[in-house]
Amino acid sequence: MRTPSPLHFHMHAAAMLLSALVLAASVLIAPDAHAQTVYRWVDEHGEVHYGHAVPPEHAHRGYERLRRDGSVRESVERALNPEERAERSARLAEEAEAEALLRNQESRDRLLLTAYNSEEDITVTMDMQITGLNSQRDRLELGLQQSAAEFERLVARAAQLTRDGQVVPAQLTSSIQQTRSEMQLARQELDELDDREEAIRNHFASELERFRQLTGSP
Repeated sequence: MRTPSPLHFHMHAAAMLLSALVLAASVLIAPDAHAQTVYRWVDEHGEVHYGHAVPPEHAHRGYERLRRDGSVRESVERALNPEERAERSARLAEEAEAEALLRNQESRDRLLLTAYNSEEDITVTMDMQITGLNSQRDRLELGLQQSAAEFERLVARAAQLTRDGQVVPAQLTSSIQQTRSEMQLARQELDELDDREEAIRNHFASELERFRQLTGSP
């Protein structure tokens, strides 16, 4: 009869040990696999109950599914009434809006720090924009002066014709009205330039304040 070699003996022992470990693991896992789920819920009187199923008449109040050690595996919220659902939707909408505003502010902050290296850069940029507005303002004021002079000339001519007992030509009347419209338009554009300058100054004042906050400048 052939005597088993030491290698064969060790291989056989290892196989038996592996089989024993697999068997032990299956014994340990089996209780979890067949264990019933435990639920915890509260009735209309505020009393806590435990069971393997939540009664349908209590499910709308919410419940918890527990682990074997008693810790909560899953929580199911109670059903909300229409007022509560509307309130929750409004709250979620406000939170989403606040989050969007925060992301927008973060994006603006990155652009601000990218665009300007110092407070002086902000001031220079503001001055350049205001200089552009002043150029437009000078041109409009010059045009307004010319229109005002032309308007006075036309009105004086019409007045002279009237004093002389002559009929004011329709073309002259039309020119007076057109010149008056040009003057009104120029004044409106000048007012708009004033509003734009104020908006620019307010914008860059905010940019400067935010830049100081981000950079820690005094």
